[in-house]
Amino acid sequence: MQFLSLVLMVIALSSSAAWAEVRTITATGEYRMGDNDTRTDAKRLALQDAKRLALEKTGTYLESITEVKNFQLGRDELRAYTAGIAEVTEQQTRSTMEGETTVVRVDVTCKIDTDIVTRQIDALRKNETAKTELLAARQEADRLRQENDAFRQSLAAAKSKAEIETLAQKRREGLTDQDVNSLLGQAWVALAGSDEALTVGSSSAAGRARARSLIEQALALDASSSRAHSNMGALLAEEGNLDGAIAEFRTALRLKPDDAVAHGRLGIALTAKGDQDGAIAEYRTALRLKPDDAGVHNSLGIALHTKGDVEGAIAEFRTAIRLKPDYAGAHNNLGIALTAKGDLDGAIAEYRTAICLKPDYAIAHHTLGNALRAKGDRDGAIEEFRAALLLKSDLVEARVSLGATLLDKGYLNKAIVEYREALRLKPDHAHAHLGLGFALAAEGQRSEAAREFREYLRLTPDTPTNRPWIEKTRAALRELE
Repeated sequence: MQFLSLVLMVIALSSSAAWAEVRTITATGEYRMGDNDTRTDAKRLALQDAKRLALEKTGTYLESITEVKNFQLGRDELRAYTAGIAEVTEQQTRSTMEGETTVVRVDVTCKIDTDIVTRQIDALRKNETAKTELLAARQEADRLRQENDAFRQSLAAAKSKAEIETLAQKRREGLTDQDVNSLLGQAWVALAGSDEALTVGSSSAAGRARARSLIEQALALDASSSRAHSNMGALLAEEGNLDGAIAEFRTALRLKPDDAVAHGRLGIALTAKGDQDGAIAEYRTALRLKPDDAGVHNSLGIALHTKGDVEGAIAEFRTAIRLKPDYAGAHNNLGIALTAKGDLDGAIAEYRTAICLKPDYAIAHHTLGNALRAKGDRDGAIEEFRAALLLKSDLVEARVSLGATLLDKGYLNKAIVEYREALRLKPDHAHAHLGLGFALAAEGQRSEAAREFREYLRLTPDTPTNRPWIEKTRAALRELE
């Protein structure tokens, strides 16, 4: 039996290996030196040419892989992902004389594990932020390459020593910008497209550590890079360090005041800090610079809704959807705003659209469940809450809502189970304590119910919004005591 198990394990490993393929791609870049070039600059230019060729070959190879074909990606999108995923390694540099011209050549290699790369591409295509960043990095790489070609022509024609030095220095800065751009693209892959199983909008600890190293390398090359500071801010926000993120975004904006992306990111961080007025100001600045940014319209809608401006929020969510009709998050947020306005039918339609666009959208299943419950469709609500929890078992709010709906239907034991699980995940969830208290009271467990009511009162601030529930809880507690 031990021998049989060993044989089966070897077969399984061999089968797994057969599906994966590690391909080594080689490329050679070259630069033909002119009278005004230095060898150091020539090597950097040859290396950039080699990297470009290696990425083009890698992109062509990836286009041929069946699993990648199934993603139905456009060529520009796949090439953008390739630039972030592929790590090009310098192997050898050599110089030769061809006539009177010195030619510098650099050999590079790029190793591609098809299994890992396929998972990375799958993760990236599901992450809107990473996708946007990598497409922007691709456009920036093309711009910088064209700029360097122009410097090359100008440098060849330059006559005075001062002009030659100025042009050469600008070209060196452009080469540094190319290196920074490449590092930042790789950082977004580390955050959103690592070979670990990532959920959209989240990152692994290993991915964050890798991203931090890459961004720090970019800042070491160019401490004045506004994009690098903005990306560091995004990383810090991902880690929950909002103060650090805000400081980085402000540095980015000091270096480049018209950076719409940094204004939008600063707005998101300020929203998370509770500074809605500051966030709204940043979102409006971002939209003045880039009016067609659906994501910023959506974020502005969230901030306005938080401030109590439901109509303003609805207008922003509708604008986001007009600009990007398949924006599931904006449809869900519009549903939430319509719910607050009392338009449950309109809200339900928006939630269903969000789920149709993104079937694994756990939060939209939860919000749809809340709307169905408000309409009196408790069975439909329970079905949606369970769908949300199947997709995301630690979604505490969906578990509390499920407990409340089960309590509505008189399923006391099932409700108690859901509330206890919610409190296991989040012990200080006030409404989970409250719901559990009512379920326990209905079961006749008076002392346990009283304990839960007291915990709710301890956790809940006495605000006008909370006061009706606080008074109801105090009355229930007096009856028990």
